[in-house]
Amino acid sequence: MRTPLLVLTAVGALGLTADLLGQPARKVDPRLSVIRPEWIAASIRYLADDALRGRETGQPGAELAAKYVAAQFEAAGLQPLDGFPNYLMPVPLRHSTVVAAETRASLSRSGVQVPLTLDVDFLVHPDKRLERDAFEGEVVFVGWGVTVPGGYDDYQGVDVRGKVVAMFFGGPASVPPDERGHFASLAMKEANARRHGAVGVVTLMPAPGPQLGRQLGQLEGFGWVDPAGAAHSPFFETGTTLRLAATGTDKLLEGTGATVAGLLERLARGPASYSTGARLAFEGAYRHRSVVAHNALGVLPGTDPVLKREYVVYSAHLDHVGVGQPVDGDSVHHGAVDNAGGTAVVAALARAFASLPRPKRSVIFLAVTGEEKGILGSDYFVHHPPVPLDAIVANVNLDNAVLIEPIRDLVAYGAGYSTLGAVARSAFARLGVAPSEDPLPEMTIFSRSDHYAFMRAGVPGLMLLPGAARRDGQRRW
Repeated sequence: MRTPLLVLTAVGALGLTADLLGQPARKVDPRLSVIRPEWIAASIRYLADDALRGRETGQPGAELAAKYVAAQFEAAGLQPLDGFPNYLMPVPLRHSTVVAAETRASLSRSGVQVPLTLDVDFLVHPDKRLERDAFEGEVVFVGWGVTVPGGYDDYQGVDVRGKVVAMFFGGPASVPPDERGHFASLAMKEANARRHGAVGVVTLMPAPGPQLGRQLGQLEGFGWVDPAGAAHSPFFETGTTLRLAATGTDKLLEGTGATVAGLLERLARGPASYSTGARLAFEGAYRHRSVVAHNALGVLPGTDPVLKREYVVYSAHLDHVGVGQPVDGDSVHHGAVDNAGGTAVVAALARAFASLPRPKRSVIFLAVTGEEKGILGSDYFVHHPPVPLDAIVANVNLDNAVLIEPIRDLVAYGAGYSTLGAVARSAFARLGVAPSEDPLPEMTIFSRSDHYAFMRAGVPGLMLLPGAARRDGQRRW
């Protein structure tokens, strides 16, 4: 990519939006003057409105959002991609829930059985393929449950074949944040445990069970479905896994002399896997339902006879987490920042590009569903691309576009893995925006948005997120 225009325009859209908030005027590329912050503000107001009920995947509000963005793409002058004349890509999903009356778990040690209470001591991430599931075995603590090829390995020196592995949520601080985000994702941990022969997977999440239930209930239980009927999830697990809440974790460790704080202290020095001496038995039943959600997408064909067969994809997720516990009487999670802002910017970019001289390469504008459920819409897109996957040369993803104050720096997640990093730095320099390091490396943000689905599929990807700098010199985070 010879020019940073494609990234420059995304950065410019983020920066120009701050004009609404009194951003000091900057000398910017005149091509960016076609982007009007009012376009972005209007889209945010609609997408974050109460009427869309938090845009939860598969719910009417999210479908209204998809139709709204599709209409924006059509009005901008984008062309529909082959097979999607209405600018909407159906994403078949399966939603799996636990049948509480038929689900139970217990611990035992030295012949003494300790029952665990569903939604208090433990929660269940259901298998999306089965109606019923069960496992039993000795519980082996495997630290973070992470194996980095040629590096950190929680399974070194421990045999878990035929056993149940218990691990903390998250990953070791000694592994760089991007690698940690990949190898410590829930899906990778489950796959790693199965490769080592484990029959069951338990994640230790020492927080109150009801609190975990509220948080995880907004995110888990979905997978996209392939033509053969198999469900897939690139972020969350595919099979049954248990989450032990604070009381369940205490019951697992009771009488062993181990504590959560002590185990974390040991792990800070390196892998610390061992047998807990307990056994865990689980049986559960699941109920499944089919859901069809939609991505919105359109294409601006390029002008070069050869390069127009290559595609750059701008993406943002249009979904949020729906309705939850009321705060000051308001139960709607509006998602103005996450991610009405990013979606509004992508819609504005479509409008801007359509009014500019066309680039040599073709540009796909994509607003995906299911990001909050585990980057499902983008993962479905790369597994069912409307153009050859190897013709997609780059993805620029916008998530959590913090447009509530002037932008002074940006983090380019994924910049170190392709030449897109150099493109981003050039665009930042043109706009007077400083490149910034990840301000929250412990959050492993790299693997938690839609660019990650593209990168897993071999497409160079980049996510732009405002950094920590503020006008007053303080850090935002």
